[in-house]
Amino acid sequence: MSIRFAPTAKRAVAGLAIAGAAVMASGCGAILSNLQEASQRAEDQGSDSVPSEPTTPAEEPVEESTPPEPTEEDVAAFDIAVGDCLNDESIQGEVSEVPTTDCSGPHDSEVYASTISMESEWPGEQAMTDEADQFCLEEFESFIGVPYEQSAYDFSYYTPTQTAFEQFDRDIYCVVYSPGEQTTGTLSGAAS
Repeated sequence: MSIRFAPTAKRAVAGLAIAGAAVMASGCGAILSNLQEASQRAEDQGSDSVPSEPTTPAEEPVEESTPPEPTEEDVAAFDIAVGDCLNDESIQGEVSEVPTTDCSGPHDSEVYASTISMESEWPGEQAMTDEADQFCLEEFESFIGVPYEQSAYDFSYYTPTQTAFEQFDRDIYCVVYSPGEQTTGTLSGAAS
C-alpha cells in the first residue's frame, strides 16, 4: 500500500510546558504547607518564633506509580526520520502530518529506511510507487535480519505527491509493521 503525503508546517506542542508548570506549582504548595504547620505549632506552644529545626510531615506510604503512557505528537510528514515510531494504521491517501510516538510503547509502524528519489522530474505516481517499493524491499532484510519473503512483517512507504516533488520534497520513507497488530520496541534485527 502506497501512502502519499504533502509538506506542511509543524504544529507546536505546549502540553509539556503546562505539565512542567503544574509540577513546579505543586512543589511550592508543599513547602508553603510545611511553613504554615511550623508556624501554627510555634503559636500553640506560646512562642512567637518559628522552630529553628525544620519539621517534616509524618511519613506517608509511598505509592508505586505506573510509568506514563507514551505521548503521541503529529509531525509534518517530511519531518519523520529513520527510527521514528508511528501510529499510522488508519492513514490513507494524501497526508500532511503523521502521528509519532515513543517506540517503547505500542505503535503501528517504524520508519526503517529513507532515501531521496533519483528522479529529477516528476515521473508519475506509478513510477514513484515503483521506486519506493524497490528501495524499501532492498532495505528490508538489512533492517529485520531475514529476507522479506521469510518475514512475519510487512512494509509500506510514504512518497511525495507531484506538488511536493516539484517543490523539491522528494523523500521516500519506508515503514515496517506487523499486520493486524501493534508492536512495542524497535523491530531492528527482529529476524522474523
